[in-house]
Amino acid sequence: MEYQRQLILLESAEKFGGRPPVEFCGQVFRRLHPVMASSVRMAFEGRSTASGEQPRWLKRAADVRVLGFSDHRGNTMLELEAQRLGDAAEEIYKQRRLWNDLPAPEETAVNVMARVVHDIRMANAESQVYDSALLRVTQHLEPLFAHDLSAIRLPEAPNDTQLREVLDRDVPIHARQLCNSTPPPRQIRLAGTLDMIRYSTRAFALKLAEGKEIQGVLDREDMIEPLSPLLNKKIVIVGKAVYRPSGSVLRIDVQYVEQDSGEPTLFSRVPPPIARKPFINKIRTETAKAGIDAFFGIWPGDETDEELLGYVKELRG
Repeated sequence: MEYQRQLILLESAEKFGGRPPVEFCGQVFRRLHPVMASSVRMAFEGRSTASGEQPRWLKRAADVRVLGFSDHRGNTMLELEAQRLGDAAEEIYKQRRLWNDLPAPEETAVNVMARVVHDIRMANAESQVYDSALLRVTQHLEPLFAHDLSAIRLPEAPNDTQLREVLDRDVPIHARQLCNSTPPPRQIRLAGTLDMIRYSTRAFALKLAEGKEIQGVLDREDMIEPLSPLLNKKIVIVGKAVYRPSGSVLRIDVQYVEQDSGEPTLFSRVPPPIARKPFINKIRTETAKAGIDAFFGIWPGDETDEELLGYVKELRG
């Protein structure tokens, strides 16, 4: 198993150098690891979370080790070691001849996370590298920048010693804004041609009548074998369309598949998302200190049952 040595730089006003406090580093490690793991899963499966046990290849890919600390102009340089993705997920790369959307095999979880950070920082509403769940995990980075830490510099490529990608306070703020603007998933029925299957991640490609391809992800592992005989045939899927912040479809979380027996053309296109209706009272009472950003930063968990029921009644009109 081959490991890749990589560096990340922690910039702080306190200039901890090669002797950072345990609490400072602990916060960074605890909050960065879920973003790394979710970023890798998103890159391979097209979704950042899934029910059930974490795949073995994902555990290997997200296993990032700390080798030491050093001083870099007063800031803290972290020396890391991570498995190359081509080794950690070897079984998936064997299917690469059908799928050309995987990270480079020499990359690591650190590089994949850097790519996610870049797209969120740029507020790319059409990005393929994140979904709402990954945006929510990225929001949890915000407390890192409340006190000592000012920025984390990441390698955008395995050999990037310049650490070109910057993770700072803007990234979790943009993540919240993108998450809040993402339409909710919508239950749909869709017809198309089964074009490709990736067995190791339960993913497949559905080619629509207009020529566009949509990625589907099967809800259960036992759905993959019955799908195999339908390759290059017309099928109908039932599931939830997951959208990007822009409103375009990111993927379909598939609950049911059957062979097409002549579906109407009505089901040959992904329907547009249903507009998200805001919580009226929250918008009416929005202020500089208690705006909609503050609301989304604490929910769910801080509202009472009565308040949540009140919001539901407002949504129903």
